[in-house]
Amino acid sequence: MLHEQLVRRIQQFACDAREHRQVYQRLSQLLPDRLKALTVARKSRGVGPSEATREAFASDEFVAHIEDVVRCGAASREARIQYETHMMLVDARRSLRRH
Repeated sequence: MLHEQLVRRIQQFACDAREHRQVYQRLSQLLPDRLKALTVARKSRGVGPSEATREAFASDEFVAHIEDVVRCGAASREARIQYETHMMLVDARRSLRRH
């Protein structure tokens, strides 16, 4: 891989990692609000508070929200690992040129 291509990939992975991390953090912050909204919706049907919370946790909608958070976090970590790996390649090449 040419140095210019490597630099572009490093920049892209850094940008991707930052974007995914920001989305992950925001989705993580929204998760309690989503659970609360699902619980309130179940309470409005006349279900008790404990049962409404259990139903909300077990709902397909809440599971989908959690999967979104996990998927985004994994994408962030993958991009970060790619960034660090490519940076190590640049450092290794730099080290070889010195010797």
